[in-house]
Amino acid sequence: MQLKNKNVVITGGSMGIGLKLAQKLIDEGSNVLVCARNRAGLEEAKRENLALHVVQCDITVKSEVENLLAESERLLGSIDILINNAAVFRLFKIQDEYAIENQLQEIDINFGGTVMVTNVFLPALLKSEEPVVVNVTSGLGYIPVSSAPIYSASKAAINSWTWSLRHQLKDTAMHVVLLSPPVVDTRMNENNPTSEGMKKISTEKFAEIAINGLKNKKKEILAKPINSLKFIS
Repeated sequence: MQLKNKNVVITGGSMGIGLKLAQKLIDEGSNVLVCARNRAGLEEAKRENLALHVVQCDITVKSEVENLLAESERLLGSIDILINNAAVFRLFKIQDEYAIENQLQEIDINFGGTVMVTNVFLPALLKSEEPVVVNVTSGLGYIPVSSAPIYSASKAAINSWTWSLRHQLKDTAMHVVLLSPPVVDTRMNENNPTSEGMKKISTEKFAEIAINGLKNKKKEILAKPINSLKFIS
């Protein structure tokens, strides 16, 4: 797959993996728009990457996702690739009476947001000659950690939903991809005790793996050691 002149939308793209993917895709000649909830983060990303389009959006709110689609079509003209990257990672103990509202919000962002954005964008994507949906998952979607129960469960849900989505769209031109990062050196993992002692890779290295996987039209892009975790699970 050639990425030059492809129009790409990335959720959760103001920092970390999402922003690095955006930068790499721009280097490949793609036209890229990123969204995030935090306007300040988007403005900083735009200052550092003048070719980048940015739109503020809460992916759990349907009206905001519909606006994201309208702005994406206005700024890019059409959409070829959607990368569902937005997620939050929270550590807690259920017996500590961690607020149920926070737990449900994590589900809404990590899983519900992926479902929402994909459904809203699907008709526009299917107009492309070579449409792609990329859902970013995690090794914790294969082997969970108890201290991050909602994050682990939401990524497992994304895995299952992506496999079903791929099957349901098999008679269309849509290419559905699961992108599974290892422990990446991002803000999310700065104070993450579940990653202590584990070798982190840079966002630069992971973005290169992801871009190569897209170019080769892989259905699942599993960076080491995620491929081993999937096998074990």
